Amino acid sequence: MNQTVNRPDIFIIGTMKGGTTAAHRILTAHPDVHSGTQKEIHYFSLHYAQGEDWYHRHFEGLPAGQHYVDASPTYFDTANTLLIPRLIDHYAPQGKLILITRNPIERAISHFHHLRKVNKVAPLLEMDADAFLSRDLGRMLAGTGVIPMHFMNVINFSLYQAKAERFRRTFGDRLLVLDNSQLRNDPQGTVRRMFEHVGVDPIWEDGFVEIKHSHQTELADISRKTFDRLSHILRPDYEAFCQKYDIHFSWPTPDE
Repeated sequence: MNQTVNRPDIFIIGTMKGGTTAAHRILTAHPDVHSGTQKEIHYFSLHYAQGEDWYHRHFEGLPAGQHYVDASPTYFDTANTLLIPRLIDHYAPQGKLILITRNPIERAISHFHHLRKVNKVAPLLEMDADAFLSRDLGRMLAGTGVIPMHFMNVINFSLYQAKAERFRRTFGDRLLVLDNSQLRNDPQGTVRRMFEHVGVDPIWEDGFVEIKHSHQTELADISRKTFDRLSHILRPDYEAFCQKYDIHFSWPTPDE
């Protein structure tokens, strides 16, 4: 007897360190929504050559005829062309996407800590956030090697507007754009929007308000000079992004 193929139809596409873990935890608390063997599968970004059978094995053994979630931040973070949006759209023409972002400076600091503590990138192990994030953008753009590569990834992953537009052009209203601040400031309303967007009856659990990050960060990790430099790079993009997607824009003020 042929086994039913469970095809993912909900995609939490990013961004890294933006709140995808919280979004995944909330959605998969619903009895009709199921996670695969792992939160992040990265099929359309890192493992597309493995083929659909490989992808579907991550969702074997789950109740048939329900909803299945793939939460892979690389789908958004590496969407420097329309390729990844189009691959997902071709695979799931009725699929629903959720993008959740975060203040880009906070996200960048958290990304740096992830590189040190989780990825254990050797050149960064003896470096603090300020030493890394204070580097000159021009030198990093022109440079080669491990540090420039990771620096540019940290910056690029904190720039949202152009990548969001690539997904919006492809998916239209099938893309729900959220910001982590909405989960903090209006958890019940934001959770309801998430469930309604993917097509299931909303539920609520008190644990949904426990918004967590793997590595909590503080602006105190960087100097005011570094904060101002990063603001010059990241703030205009984030402000335009928030305006485009009806997100309340706010910008932190570091302690002097």
